[in-house]
Amino acid sequence: MIQITNLTFSYNSQEDRLIFTINHNNYNERIDFFVTRKMIIDLLHGFDNILINLCDNGKLFKQLYKDQEPLKSETKQEQPKEQKWEKPISDGELNLTKAKEPVLLDALSYTTHPNTNLMTFKFISNGEPLAVSTMNCELFQKTLSSLMRIIPFVAWGISRHILD
Repeated sequence: MIQITNLTFSYNSQEDRLIFTINHNNYNERIDFFVTRKMIIDLLHGFDNILINLCDNGKLFKQLYKDQEPLKSETKQEQPKEQKWEKPISDGELNLTKAKEPVLLDALSYTTHPNTNLMTFKFISNGEPLAVSTMNCELFQKTLSSLMRIIPFVAWGISRHILD
């Protein structure tokens, strides 16, 4: 099982799915999870319980989410003038450009650690835990706030205020 050192979120309009990218800068430990609309709705309901029961009713999350703007959808930008340059590329840099096939996120389970505000999350595909992350309530709320920025709420028919 891979230990998560960083987690980024994006939306793939062609697949109409979110992508959770784990360890994006480490090719050997990188995993891209496709996350369906149904899975996101299920996760948000579970995250709501975590916010209420473990994270002071999500006070930090609510402030972060209120203060941020959702990401704007990609628009066609003016093409920059063509520049020619040459630079040698290492094998490590080439590996970062190779794409592994994304896997479907089937479940995200969590456990709490008694007498702490720590939670361990396991990312599961095909019944097998592939990645794990332990975070405190503050980091969880910051991560959730980042995730909420990329969800296509209107297109998916989900209220932007689902966690209020």
